[in-house]
Amino acid sequence: MWQCPKCQRTFRTENPNHFCGKIDTINQYISEQTKDVQPILQKIRETIHTIAPNATETISWQMPTFWQDKNLIHFAAFKEHIGVYPGGEATTVFANRLTEYKTAKGTIQLPLDKPIPYDLIADITRWRVEQLEAEMKPKVYKYATILRSADKGGAFVAFPYDLRTEFGKGRIKVHATFDGESYDGNIVNMGVKNPDGSICYIIGVLKHIRTKIGKHPGDTVQVTIQKI
Repeated sequence: MWQCPKCQRTFRTENPNHFCGKIDTINQYISEQTKDVQPILQKIRETIHTIAPNATETISWQMPTFWQDKNLIHFAAFKEHIGVYPGGEATTVFANRLTEYKTAKGTIQLPLDKPIPYDLIADITRWRVEQLEAEMKPKVYKYATILRSADKGGAFVAFPYDLRTEFGKGRIKVHATFDGESYDGNIVNMGVKNPDGSICYIIGVLKHIRTKIGKHPGDTVQVTIQKI
């Protein structure tokens, strides 16, 4: 490892091309690079922006970064290559297209003495956008269960997962459907136990919904649950 005597950052190669001062914008970062590298960095930036127009440009870890709820992708200039940092899984997902490049977990090195694969950068960015959007989209739980009777003529269905494991809470507000009929309510612990003695988290099914779907305690109901 080599440590820059000015900024104290460490690098695997000795004396790589890097900027020691404080960088606030991608424009500033690009302007600090050599004239031959600037157009490459600008085209990488434009390629990412085209695929991820909703991402925000910023500087993170002293590198140009596109942020979309999380770090979407970084890139940076070095003495002999451009580093692209799309996260740990990308090098596995795109392994068949990265055979001619040096990679590590979450890191791709694109040599400056070879054509830059902008189409590959675009495809990796597109994959990252889809990955992050999927992560941010609330999970929908779909299952069939028995409608069970409660006190005073009420009824409920069980949520067949540990609420604290799924959401870190013992009570959450959800949007539910029962045989397609919508209802916003809460999944809670009402003292009901599963056969193994664990907590059975439940959500009530109101009488007017039971009437609409024509179901009674003992009948099977198709349920969807989504946290709101």
